[in-house]
Amino acid sequence: MVMPTAKSLAADSKTTARASWEAGIEAYNNKEYADAVEAFESVVTNGHASADVYYNLANAYFKLGQQGDTSRPFAGGELGRAVLNYERALKLDPTMDDARYNLDIAKDLTNDTEAVPESFIARLWHSFAGVMTTNGWATLSLSSLFVTVGLLLLYLLHSAIVVRKVAFFLAIATVLLFILATALSLTQLSAATDSSRAVILTNDTTPVHASPDSGSKIIRQPSQGVTVEIERTQGDWTEVRFADGEKGWLRTHSVEVI
Repeated sequence: MVMPTAKSLAADSKTTARASWEAGIEAYNNKEYADAVEAFESVVTNGHASADVYYNLANAYFKLGQQGDTSRPFAGGELGRAVLNYERALKLDPTMDDARYNLDIAKDLTNDTEAVPESFIARLWHSFAGVMTTNGWATLSLSSLFVTVGLLLLYLLHSAIVVRKVAFFLAIATVLLFILATALSLTQLSAATDSSRAVILTNDTTPVHASPDSGSKIIRQPSQGVTVEIERTQGDWTEVRFADGEKGWLRTHSVEVI
């Protein structure tokens, strides 16, 4: 019996993922959203997840939730899954404007009314950071640094006063660009490596308790799709922090890390 090599297994996995991807696209175009979800989930399971896969999976979940009972849309937890996968798409590719737009629409359907809205400055900063990926900002940062060094050498070594003045002021501009690009690159890197952000996944609402005990006081009942920060896990319970700073405990199976 001939055992398959690692290379052939990888090729088979890639072929399977490609077939699932194409099946998902076809099912989505035919409005067979349950089949599309299954196909795109298969791509993720096979280890070939990407921003495009997560984006299309999120769209399929969102459409599936709308396609069901019109009196109770997203009754199967599809909204939470849609938010989760839009977030995962943006984590891999923060420049994906369609995913960000659809995420905002999905979040508007949650009941997270107590969340503190993001300030204008913070919203502008994150929006600007999303213009490029982490690698894009890092490349710009390094490029501006090299240009700055060249301009400083020109300033120090050139004999013409006019050239030295121009080089000096251009060096100041490129230093500022270096600082800005570095800060934006670090912002994107922090978002990409953050493993504490999570999304609540429930069919309706989930009780958040004051302590890891089902008999303790219920302090909040967020809906599916609400984004939280994970503080710690204790047994079957996870402590989370909401956007307004309030902390509470919920069942671990009710939340999934982005």
